[in-house]
Amino acid sequence: MPEWVSEWVPVLQLLLNAGALIGGAVIWKLYVDNLKAASEVKDATIQSVEKSRDYWREKAEELEKRSPEVVEKSLADRIQIRDAEITRFKADQEFDKIALRTLEIDKAQLEQDLFRTQGFRAMLALEDGYEDDDEPREDTEPFVEEPPKSIEVVYIGEVGVDSGQLMVTDPCYIDQEWKREQFLIQRDQEHTDDTVYNYSYNGACNATLNGGGHGQLAFELGHAGAGVAFHTAWGDGGYPVYAEKHDGRIVRVYVNVG
Repeated sequence: MPEWVSEWVPVLQLLLNAGALIGGAVIWKLYVDNLKAASEVKDATIQSVEKSRDYWREKAEELEKRSPEVVEKSLADRIQIRDAEITRFKADQEFDKIALRTLEIDKAQLEQDLFRTQGFRAMLALEDGYEDDDEPREDTEPFVEEPPKSIEVVYIGEVGVDSGQLMVTDPCYIDQEWKREQFLIQRDQEHTDDTVYNYSYNGACNATLNGGGHGQLAFELGHAGAGVAFHTAWGDGGYPVYAEKHDGRIVRVYVNVG
């Protein structure tokens, strides 16, 4: 073997060892960077899931606060507070009788609101039952999750009653279709679900007195749709009207008439 070859062998071996060390260091650095990137992605995913969880938790708590059950419990608690105050004040002979009467009126109003809230909750339960009675339909399209809706029930006003009945109609029909005719109750008139009555005060009275407490009012041409009349359970008085809003839009209206 030539002498120069033996001199270069250690040099080549040293270069090969250095290259191996450098290559190993590069691979190790890439591995560490990959672990860091995976950890950052995992942390970001966890934060996103936590934010989504907190958002839906807030939505659920907000809807729960607006539910009829929560309102009912709040009214029941307030009634108990009024009962305790009335009992305490009655024990005090020096208590002003006018203030005691005010508390009793306040309690009676709360009990009435509680009764109406229970009736409203019963209406919602009936509606849910009606929807559940529908036969299941086979899905032909892939399920797409709809964005959440903001649902709230708000008091929108009071309607006065002096004839023991109410009517649902479009205001534009009053000038065009309303009839002014003699008031005459026809007790022998046969009533079915398809029976229609004149679009007038007399027609509304005949609908609520001859039928099952309600009836349809007809247009001038004779077909139904001008309005619907129904009697109230408590007769005359003022009745609260509530609206159910989905994302700020009214989709249902409820009138507690009894």
